[in-house]
Amino acid sequence: MSSLAGVLLHHVLHDVFALYASVVMAHFGLQVFFAHRSYRRALATRGARSSRLPDVDVVITSYNEDPASLRACLESLLAQDYRGAVQVYVVDDCSKNRTELMPVYAEFDRIPGWSVLLPERNRGKRMAQDAAFRHCRGELLVTVDSDTIVDPDAVAEIVAAFDDERVGAVTGDVGVTNFRTNLLTRLIEMRYWVAFNQERAAQSCFRTVLCCSGPLAAYRRVALQQIWARYVSQTFRGIDCTYGDDRHLTNLVLGEGYDTLFLPFAHAVTNAPEDVPSYLRQQLRWNKSFYRELLWTVPFLLRRSPYMVFEVVVQTALPLLLTLAVTTALLYAAVEAPARLLHYAVVIAGMAVLRCAYAIYRTRRLSFLLFVFYGFLHLGLLVPLRIRALLTLTDNSWGTRKTVSAGGRA
Repeated sequence: MSSLAGVLLHHVLHDVFALYASVVMAHFGLQVFFAHRSYRRALATRGARSSRLPDVDVVITSYNEDPASLRACLESLLAQDYRGAVQVYVVDDCSKNRTELMPVYAEFDRIPGWSVLLPERNRGKRMAQDAAFRHCRGELLVTVDSDTIVDPDAVAEIVAAFDDERVGAVTGDVGVTNFRTNLLTRLIEMRYWVAFNQERAAQSCFRTVLCCSGPLAAYRRVALQQIWARYVSQTFRGIDCTYGDDRHLTNLVLGEGYDTLFLPFAHAVTNAPEDVPSYLRQQLRWNKSFYRELLWTVPFLLRRSPYMVFEVVVQTALPLLLTLAVTTALLYAAVEAPARLLHYAVVIAGMAVLRCAYAIYRTRRLSFLLFVFYGFLHLGLLVPLRIRALLTLTDNSWGTRKTVSAGGRA
């Protein structure tokens, strides 16, 4: 029986890993092809500023932020080189450390065109945004996280994209401020590069970026007016949604027929989690929003390109396929050949190297080879986390925003 089980597991394992490797390589090839096409298009138009100067509202929501991080964020917005009218709204969502933040708020509230809003109770990011949205009158609305530092030309880069009336939302390129802290933050910085310059860039080739990221995103206010009530009142299985804000807002914009784009030259940096528990809380929140938002993604996705359908199917199924492959490998090792685990570990490492090959080509940074470690982090921690995310979709805890941290949100 042991021999028969070993032969059966060997065949299953071979087929599962072959399928996994084939899907990964096909997905990678298509993703890089379309990402690079999108990058070349952006290069061809780089530096072209809009002849229009629409009014822009900038909304920053803050909760338990470190005062130094908040100040750096606000100073970066004050330094924008955009020549049009900009109104900035800073909303403190009843932070526990509001007393420490008040000197910063008082300083920037005195600046013409700046307003600080201080709600008396904590209601979550969406309601904090809603408090500012009620005051917004500009043609465009830019959202920035309170631990994010925005490049001086970011708003000007963003505005140019909205010359196309079909564009409803855009997202910038987001890096990591504290990437030098430890190996984890370096891996997160590399993951961010791939997430934006490879994944979102490929989606942008089809004008269907699936998540305009909170650290730096912008929306056409006309589009927001059509969907805002649905955004702030979203529920899932009868429970108010307090996570996945960026992805849901993007889904609603796409659902109205607008296009969404990734802008590689609108750049910002934000803080990343510096320890594994904080990182896992962040990833749990993001993964729950991914699965929940499929309910809103699928209806409009079928009207978009075949590549986008393939992209979402791969994002959904690949972690489950990898889980099956790893489970089968462990069973096979226990029954028949423990040494074979090394062989499949090499396969996983090879997939990780493949994932960072385009990043090495674009950035000329051989340090991206460290991304191999992210492959094992993904395998050991993030794949099980996806299963937990599926089982806890109605848990609305903030995850990464529970406590005040010297490094930003914890």
